Amino acid sequence: MATPKRTPKDIEALYDKIPRVAQERSDFLLPQIVDFVQSKKWINIRPEYQRRLVWDRKKKSRFIESLLMNIPIPPIFLYEHELSRYEVMDGQQRVNTVLEFYDNALKLTGLETWESLNGLTRRDCPEKILRGLDRRRLSATVLLAESMVASPDAASRIRREVFERLNTGGLQLNAQELRNSLYGGIFNRLLIDLAGNALFDDIWGIPQYDKHYNRETGQIGAELAKNDLFKRMIDCEIVLRFFAFREPSNIRGSVKSMLDRCMELNRNNDAKQIAELKSDFICALETAHAVFGKHTFKIKGKHGWKPSRPLFDAVMVSIDKLREHKEALVDAREDIAKVLQAQLEKEASYEVIVGRPNTAASVKERIALVHRILKGAVHGRKRS
Repeated sequence: MATPKRTPKDIEALYDKIPRVAQERSDFLLPQIVDFVQSKKWINIRPEYQRRLVWDRKKKSRFIESLLMNIPIPPIFLYEHELSRYEVMDGQQRVNTVLEFYDNALKLTGLETWESLNGLTRRDCPEKILRGLDRRRLSATVLLAESMVASPDAASRIRREVFERLNTGGLQLNAQELRNSLYGGIFNRLLIDLAGNALFDDIWGIPQYDKHYNRETGQIGAELAKNDLFKRMIDCEIVLRFFAFREPSNIRGSVKSMLDRCMELNRNNDAKQIAELKSDFICALETAHAVFGKHTFKIKGKHGWKPSRPLFDAVMVSIDKLREHKEALVDAREDIAKVLQAQLEKEASYEVIVGRPNTAASVKERIALVHRILKGAVHGRKRS
């Protein structure tokens, strides 16, 4: 049935119904920004839908140098979630750099115009330099509370849509960073929590969260910040793949649609459901490690053993299906390792498990193949 054509009057009538964002523009001196955060007027400088803090020390230093030189800086965007209380929607890297410098936690490096400041923290800088910085401002566009007159869900949608549109230029959000912004909540926080699991990080070669990541402030150590899986939230996407692929009914369409759908379906889970999901993931992860040891999720190549995301998918989901046989799986670990390695050395099986593109059919096939290997080992162990 064709959609009725709207008349100009119909379209004009929509103008009063479609939400519009009330905004104002302000300039803030750097000391004001520090004061606002410390006095909790800016109570959330890292909302959950923001990407991770990935600026390295050189980039932070060059930002401070740009402020000192009074080079124009793009405005930050603030959301007034209640009267005169704000969160930073866009610009968290800049705000955190200012806070870090004023807290004497940033040692300047890599400067060229102000090379003489390299190696100095704020307390080490000459008085005139500090007075100059205290006069510098960051411009801010403020989305006012009046924009959010509808329900909390409607307000959340507006915030996230604004955030998504702000990030259509520059460094594009990848698929998982966008999911992080659109599907924030208890399930998204679970993914971040599990991506920081010590065993998971060890398997994937990610520096330990507990040693390099302050989850309260969002501050990230240099070693973790440069990790390819961490800095663009690929670690969270790997965790998400387990939850998306463990449900056979969800394996349809593109992998992106499977992952998006999993986020949508789980975003309103309650605490009990989240606890169960966490337990299932950790159980499968620990069992996989007990079976495969140092080669967990790894494929042997020309340059040694490297972790494989498709193998992770197949092993984790297959072990989850056989979780009642955990002890038998561990007992049969040597047989499982031999059979799986033998299959990977066959071109046809290798293609099924790790070589094919990520389609619904290939996801199903690789899980089925690994499941047969594990199930066969369990039954063989029982017969013996």
